[in-house]
Amino acid sequence: VVDQLGIPHRTIDISGAVDGYLQAHEPDADPSRRGNVMARERMIVLFDQSAKLRALSLGTGNKTERLFGYFTWHADVSPPINPIGDLYKTQVRQLSQAVGVPDTILKKAPSADLWSGQTDEGELGYTYAEVDQLLYLLVDQRYTPDECVEAGFAANFVKAVVDRVRRNHFKR
Repeated sequence: VVDQLGIPHRTIDISGAVDGYLQAHEPDADPSRRGNVMARERMIVLFDQSAKLRALSLGTGNKTERLFGYFTWHADVSPPINPIGDLYKTQVRQLSQAVGVPDTILKKAPSADLWSGQTDEGELGYTYAEVDQLLYLLVDQRYTPDECVEAGFAANFVKAVVDRVRRNHFKR
């Protein structure tokens, strides 16, 4: 996409910084902790590059991720501007399609790519298509959980989503 739009870009390998810390100090860190270290290191580089270029860092987190607490503090929610922060993941995909993002990106399983085989939906336990419809009713339309069940959602699904949002409220 950046090539198509003619946007200057650079790829910076953070493996050395991440591996240096983890191997020297936390060799037993589980995949979640390792993923958080990677996400924070990416943000360190992003903020450093924004200082170098006298630019603002843009966030890439969406409303679904925030509601579910599926983000890393001091990483993907750190940038001062987050243009898609109030859009659900399915809305981000719709917008991406509307502005011509290539199919290779649109069809890729959403993932932070922090370890092999990792996907957002695999970790969340739901597809964005499933959960965003329910979140929209709960958050934007202010439906009660009972009203969501009446609207056709399975009671155990509604309970699981409500519990997850409540449990992760502290992160927001």
